[in-house]
Amino acid sequence: MITNPSDLIEGSVRISSLPNIFCEINEVVNDPYSSFADVANVISNDISLSARLLKIVNSSFYGFPSNIESIPHAVFVIGTKQLRELALATLILSNFKGIPDELVNMSSFWRHSVAVGIAARAIAIQMRQTNVEFYYLAGILHDVGRLIILENVPEQAKEIFSVYRNREELLCNAEKEVLGFGHGEVGSAVLETWNLPSELREIIAHHHDPTQSSNYKVECGIIHFADTLVKAMELGNSGDPFVPPMNPEVWNSLQIPTNQLGTIWNQIEKQYQETIEIFLAG
Repeated sequence: MITNPSDLIEGSVRISSLPNIFCEINEVVNDPYSSFADVANVISNDISLSARLLKIVNSSFYGFPSNIESIPHAVFVIGTKQLRELALATLILSNFKGIPDELVNMSSFWRHSVAVGIAARAIAIQMRQTNVEFYYLAGILHDVGRLIILENVPEQAKEIFSVYRNREELLCNAEKEVLGFGHGEVGSAVLETWNLPSELREIIAHHHDPTQSSNYKVECGIIHFADTLVKAMELGNSGDPFVPPMNPEVWNSLQIPTNQLGTIWNQIEKQYQETIEIFLAG
């Protein structure tokens, strides 16, 4: 019987571990004695990953004036932690290929997730946050718990969709009614299994209600705003039939001047299609 998120993910082959290449990247990035060259060497061992990373760093996502031709150059220009976040974002998409799209169109789901990542990064830039790639990664991962629900308890997933359709309820609320918890909590449990940082886990857990976060209300708020904005822009779809309301308390805490909203919107539109083609290719 499923009573909590840990029950749901227990024994799942798909989420039992991250790809080996990420574990290797993470280990060398966290090693205080490693160099840029060490990080670049590990990434370069994966030809497919290296190719995608070079495409993204040479796209409008960064807008560098000159071409970056090698992983060592990318590591030097972007930074080791930042390139690690991009690598994980790429690998996560590959890890969840093959989930049937009976209830949610998977192409549309990933388009939404990538768009939220782009939006979160754009918002973080406007707010002068450090390591904005962290927010891109959080955006990619924010709904990963929903995939676990769809794949591991498909009958309950059908009931969840029935509840929200009949009552015009938010999908996350329908999840809590049927399962006793939502996809944010499931996603956080998955990230804990992968030994990812507590900050990231808390952001995923509370992206629908950042006021419930104990330590990272602003960071959760960025993902909450990004998710709401992308749904308003109709970029992909993760299952919700309508745009959820933006929490006024969260909006006030972000302190984003309204005259910056157009800049953020335009940045998302500029980067969306090109980034989709890179990350969802193959």
